[in-house]
Amino acid sequence: MKYISLPILFFVLTFQSCQQNTQVRQHAALDSVASPSIDSSSQGLAVGDKPSATNFSPSIFMIDTYRIFEGMEDPSKILDKNWFDLYEENGHYHLAPVDYKIEDGYNECAEVETKTVVSKRNSILFLNFPFLKSGEVDHLKIIQAEVWPGESVIYNFNSQKYQLKGYGDISSTQVQTNDKGREEIFHDVKNYKLTYSHNESTETNMLQVEQFNHTFIKTLFVGDIDRDGKLDFIISDPTDYEENSIRLILSSQINNNDIEKSSFQQNVQFDC
Repeated sequence: MKYISLPILFFVLTFQSCQQNTQVRQHAALDSVASPSIDSSSQGLAVGDKPSATNFSPSIFMIDTYRIFEGMEDPSKILDKNWFDLYEENGHYHLAPVDYKIEDGYNECAEVETKTVVSKRNSILFLNFPFLKSGEVDHLKIIQAEVWPGESVIYNFNSQKYQLKGYGDISSTQVQTNDKGREEIFHDVKNYKLTYSHNESTETNMLQVEQFNHTFIKTLFVGDIDRDGKLDFIISDPTDYEENSIRLILSSQINNNDIEKSSFQQNVQFDC
């Protein structure tokens, strides 16, 4: 009988467990493409229904690299002529039908094929909502991208006041160098909550995160995407440094003032 040493056996079992966990996380990330974080019953759908020509479920799609594990479909196949691209050009933001290409690749870490969606514009996000129209989109300059605990940011638009306010616990603080070579303050945050108030109304939750792992939220866009005269927000909200995540808050889609449940969210994992 052949024997396997305990250290080798432990390594094999650990490796298999990591692969299984990675596949589970990737399945969850891809599911969020087809089923955004929203109470689908408020959009005329029963939970679990699939969209059709008369039964439509709005969604968002991140311009990213997707790992194709065994048994998974290519997520980019959902993109068609109904999708819009929110992009920036010369300081202005526009909506237009998506214009992109797909690049095939291979992820050495996960040992799987990949599909990378490459936009031909300076895009933020792809959106699929039947009421969107092509053209320039009103926007505001982002005053402060990160809203740390104890800080608040106020935006004024169409004679209306919007406030974002951060709550939470700062466990440590470091000075880091950003992508532009500038030093900036970074906090490790736990029990975080970002709230929203409109015209000094009662604060409501935009998002809640128990703990960030070497990352934090960042405001990517503030403007009127749905053209209802009120502000919409796009926020990057990964909870881990090996994750990309985006949350869209459309003012016209807020249900019963429950912003957190009425938002649209997608994440993509790229851990090993």
